[in-house]
Amino acid sequence: MRRISEITYAFFMTYIGNRELMDRELVAFFASRTAPPEAFRLARRWAYEIARTDRVVISGFHSPIEREVLDVLLSHSCSVIVALGRSLYRRIPTHLCAAYEENRLLMLSFRDVPRASRSNSQIRNWAITDFASEVVFAPFASDSPLASLYDTLRLGSVPIVLMKSAE
Repeated sequence: MRRISEITYAFFMTYIGNRELMDRELVAFFASRTAPPEAFRLARRWAYEIARTDRVVISGFHSPIEREVLDVLLSHSCSVIVALGRSLYRRIPTHLCAAYEENRLLMLSFRDVPRASRSNSQIRNWAITDFASEVVFAPFASDSPLASLYDTLRLGSVPIVLMKSAE
């Protein structure tokens, strides 16, 4: 079933990889570049949990925590969707080659610009949330750009999860 957001973004979205991953249950994952120390531990634990499911994680995989989650998912042969805040790479990055060759990777771009910027990343983040059936946030500071995304999404109908320590 095609989502309305896919139809909307189809006019300016480019992709490479396994397009069929968009038809699976997608979980968006966000982590700030400047996250509190416990965010790494929580995100890593979440990545190991999600790796035991058949859900597909969609993220920019740009921040250090997001890259850590990507490494866990790839090491467990999970499928992922990498959404870029820039145009598609000319070549598949080395760390993604195996997943691409095994049909476990889809790379999306929403902008045809050579470098990521804050505004392009925000466009990407909003698009990711439109595709996802759940949105997961690693802990972030109140002044993080993710705070406004989180606060706005809480008003909508997509389930939002903010990772918290069990302590």
